[in-house]
Amino acid sequence: MCYTVPKNALSRECGNERNVMLNEDKIRLMNEIAMFRKNEWKSERPARMYFRGDYVAKHLLQSFFAYTLSYCLFLAVASLYSLERILNSVDVMEAVRLARNAAVLYFLGLAAFEGITLFVYRRKYAAAVKKQEEYLMKINRLKKRYDVQDRMRELSKEGGRNA
Repeated sequence: MCYTVPKNALSRECGNERNVMLNEDKIRLMNEIAMFRKNEWKSERPARMYFRGDYVAKHLLQSFFAYTLSYCLFLAVASLYSLERILNSVDVMEAVRLARNAAVLYFLGLAAFEGITLFVYRRKYAAAVKKQEEYLMKINRLKKRYDVQDRMRELSKEGGRNA
């Protein structure tokens, strides 16, 4: 099949128009590469910019601040809700007990939240690396096909001269 292509494309000339034989496998491969670049390139970009430890540490730090802020807001709302009960029992030992329970609850929740964050972002990073490796394999496969095609063109030109 001959199709007309732009003049700047690699092609062979057929009459006054430039035409090229299209390879369906190369077209499919180029389409997969283009779809990856369009759909997943931006979402995978942060993982490509960092080493795994840095990527996970960045998200652990973000989750630490997010959990701490949300816990402080929760603690403020809970203490405002039970402010009357707290003020009526001005016992120092009970206040110390409540503070200790709040600290224990904070650290247990923080440990669980950080553990979940660690698990999730390690998997996200591994998935991003795998997708990037697939993308690079496709790029290399496409490059090899173009190299083979160029080499065949060179050989056909050399064979035409010698004959």
